[in-house]
Amino acid sequence: VFSISAFFWFPVRLVCIMSTVAVVGSGMMGRGIAACICAGGPHTIKMYDSREEAIQTGVDCALGLVKFLRDANVPPGASVGTISAATSLEDAVKDAEFVFEAVFESVEVKQTVFGEIEALCRPDAILCTNTSSLSVTEIASKLKTPERMIAAHFIGPAHLVPLVELCPGNASGPDAAPKVHAFLTSCGKKPIFMKKEIDGFIAARLQAALYRECMHLVQSGVADVDAIDSAVVNGFGRRLNQIGPFTVADCAGVDLVQGTHARFFPQLGSYQRDELADELVASGRLGLKSKTGHYNWTDEMAAEVTGRRDQELLRRLQADFAK
Repeated sequence: VFSISAFFWFPVRLVCIMSTVAVVGSGMMGRGIAACICAGGPHTIKMYDSREEAIQTGVDCALGLVKFLRDANVPPGASVGTISAATSLEDAVKDAEFVFEAVFESVEVKQTVFGEIEALCRPDAILCTNTSSLSVTEIASKLKTPERMIAAHFIGPAHLVPLVELCPGNASGPDAAPKVHAFLTSCGKKPIFMKKEIDGFIAARLQAALYRECMHLVQSGVADVDAIDSAVVNGFGRRLNQIGPFTVADCAGVDLVQGTHARFFPQLGSYQRDELADELVASGRLGLKSKTGHYNWTDEMAAEVTGRRDQELLRRLQADFAK
């Protein structure tokens, strides 16, 4: 039996001690990570990218996200840090207490990057990889000090979604994850501890499980994709915005849930491949990037959907801090 308070946002006064942070990788995730740390306290953040032409663009975009958050007073009353472009990897990491990596999803690439970081950073710096699809243990296996590495998996858009999944590798020391947890909490994030590694971590696996059943319903002719999306957005998705699946079960009655699950668990889809995605990819329908996927997209539609998503995520953050 767990205390329910552990899983919900009970606002506390954020106590921020100025930290020096490196963000390695200036793509969408790197920008979001830098932005939420910058908006969450008086921290010094240096951003680095191996593509020199990408660094300043990444910094400018991250600062734009910081302005978006601070204009909405998120987190409320927090001092704002700084984000600057590092002139080299050494410049980025040499003074950093925390290094957040957000480079290409490849074990070999991440091993190479962290090997270079380890040779240049402080001996007490905590090294964080932003992955949920790769093994933290394998990424850290080439390091001389693997005990200071963990995964800190931000959920996109990283500046608006409070969850960060903290996952240790087999060699991670006992102090690494708690230090990252305390730091990110002070920045207004909502990190959780994982007990062990598993492919996809928690959030991505839950999304995949839901998507697999959505695909099963489409493939079985039960409903079209728009009806299924509506069932999530306008139905139980609104409830899950406040209470998780186990809390829902307690509220409904575990005995009632037991009976309904016994009836239709055996009927749930058990696909081992995403057959819908296979068909779409084979026909070049890749989603927003190709203007067609499960839906047909225009630039206006894409802007409206992502804008509506971001405004709702911002509204939820504001409500969280206002409690």
